[in-house]
Amino acid sequence: MRRHLALGCALAAPFAFLLALTGMASPATADPYTPAVPTTCRVTVPATVVGDRVVIRVRVSAAGNVRPTGTVTVDVDDTFTKAVRYDGVMVEVRGPRLARGEHRARAVFVPDDPTRFSRCRDSVTFNVGAQGSGGGGGQGGLPNTGGPHVGFLLAGIGLVVAGGGLVERGRRRA
Repeated sequence: MRRHLALGCALAAPFAFLLALTGMASPATADPYTPAVPTTCRVTVPATVVGDRVVIRVRVSAAGNVRPTGTVTVDVDDTFTKAVRYDGVMVEVRGPRLARGEHRARAVFVPDDPTRFSRCRDSVTFNVGAQGSGGGGGQGGLPNTGGPHVGFLLAGIGLVVAGGGLVERGRRRA
């Protein structure tokens, strides 16, 4: 049995080599990919007071140290739209005066050369007015800093006191 297996392998190896040389096997093809560099958009809106014009900041970034160029279209609540030129640095768009409450800002980036960069879009929800601008949820406009709960603070203080007591008890008396 081993002799037949060795003979079969000895015949199959040169046959596979000849098949590869003639190109009769499946042709090699490249994986499908887009040559365009992917881009990411980032929209930010600083805190706005009722009566002031809202400011929308847009930054478009790409992988590496290349700066994408193109057009950014900013939209606020489907009532205000403005297209501005983007040359690789953050763009500030002054929007309309908005009433107190929650609003949405959107940005769409269209590159000058779509074969070099891809499109991107981003949106953000923001609040106008002192109550909602700090993220405090209607509690005086103060932000939630994410501090620990009182129970965790008391448990930590208790552990420190207990540890100090055990250290004091374990010391030798001179």
